[in-house]
Amino acid sequence: MRSLLLLCALTSVAAAKPVVTISPKTVHPGDPVLVTVTGVDEAPVAKAGGQPLAFFAARQGFQAVFAVPLNIDEDHVMLEVKGDDKPTSIPVLAKKFRETKLVVEDEYANPTADDGKLIDADNGAIGATYAKAAGEPLFHHAFRQPRGAITGYFGEWRTFQDGHRAQHLGLDLDETEGSAVAAVNDGTVVLVRETFLAGNVVVIAHGAGIASMYFHLQKATVAEGDHVRQGERVGLVGHTGRTTGPHLHVGIRVHGGLVDPQTFFKLPLSVPSNGVARAP
Repeated sequence: MRSLLLLCALTSVAAAKPVVTISPKTVHPGDPVLVTVTGVDEAPVAKAGGQPLAFFAARQGFQAVFAVPLNIDEDHVMLEVKGDDKPTSIPVLAKKFRETKLVVEDEYANPTADDGKLIDADNGAIGATYAKAAGEPLFHHAFRQPRGAITGYFGEWRTFQDGHRAQHLGLDLDETEGSAVAAVNDGTVVLVRETFLAGNVVVIAHGAGIASMYFHLQKATVAEGDHVRQGERVGLVGHTGRTTGPHLHVGIRVHGGLVDPQTFFKLPLSVPSNGVARAP
């Protein structure tokens, strides 16, 4: 009888299948996607668009976030979770991004060859921080969008006075020069740098593949290696670098690329305060 009960229990465990939830249900190029998997005891093995996902323990089950590429050339992203019956097709809706014209100081509209080298070095330094966001979550709260009216949207195309176009990869928020810039969540400062285009920059690694960045600061008030809490001041609003006036540019990077911060701040991320997943 005991053997029969044990066999039934093992069969029940083997038959358990992961329950996969996607947020949001339909997405656009440049959107973050939150994958929640329940019904499993261990972090699942999964791929999105052919790329492996890194899951972390949530209040129930496990979660992972990935980016839909801005330049995606398909109308869906295929999500494959080991143990699930079949892949999940996530619809990707086309999006027409805003167009705007900007007039900036000539040195920023027409960078010299030497300035171009600085820009490449700055981009390399910022890009190198993304790997430092891997690993367990350092945050225990929902992410919080900084205050300020939106003056510039993610993905909008900006045409400068010399005719060249650039796509905006963050969210611009109107704030008084010198006002405090707060960390969007707990994390570790992984970059403080004066750059050519983005001005004074702070990048925070939050774990789970998530990083936040703050551009055009008047000055940073933290140093690399500092551990910060959500709401803690990391700098002051300014207009350093290529700007048309004082504002905060906030960027969010998740596994796979930079994403729309507005969509990211709405994701139902769910990390337990003790860092241990509850029963699925």
